Amino acid sequence: MHSPSLFLFQKTLTNSELFHQIKSGDKKAFDLLFLSYYKSLCGFAGTFLNYGDEAEESVQKMFVRLWENRKKLIVPDNPKAYLFKSVYFESMKMLRHKTIHANHVSEYVRNFRLNTEETDDYSFFLLHLLKAVEKLPEKCRHIFILNKMEGLTQKEIAEYLEISAKTVENQIAIAVSKLREELKPYLHLLPATLLIYLS
Repeated sequence: MHSPSLFLFQKTLTNSELFHQIKSGDKKAFDLLFLSYYKSLCGFAGTFLNYGDEAEESVQKMFVRLWENRKKLIVPDNPKAYLFKSVYFESMKMLRHKTIHANHVSEYVRNFRLNTEETDDYSFFLLHLLKAVEKLPEKCRHIFILNKMEGLTQKEIAEYLEISAKTVENQIAIAVSKLREELKPYLHLLPATLLIYLS
């Protein structure tokens, strides 16, 4: 529940002014910003992460980073949009960490819904594909996974990693080329549902 002093504070300051106060180290302004947006930001983060702990963790990390870097803070023209964008990037970071290499095989095999007669062959090819992905250079592998397996667009990846869209495009092309070469003996047998990763 908001304290009376925070209610009074809220009536006298705009979001931009709150950011200016936070930049100067005003903890009351930070607390008010947190209370004002925490619930809606958690709901937003929940569209990318699991609702509950993961979404809350994403928002909390964003606010902690905001406070820790307050002296370097550039007050945004649209504070509300800034907060939502910051939570978006924090959520993308968490999604990246969830994509642990050791879990690729078991997770993707488990999640595919296949006909019984297809399962053995499909799993065989999937194992080879994922092993080939593991051999990619780190940056190349990371971008490939975000695009092909996590479903992020090239633009989203470029913004998230703070690199150019052209770099993302080039890295995906390199990954696909290397994977096609690695899987050359199996390409003519690869199921159509896996070929999408190589196009």
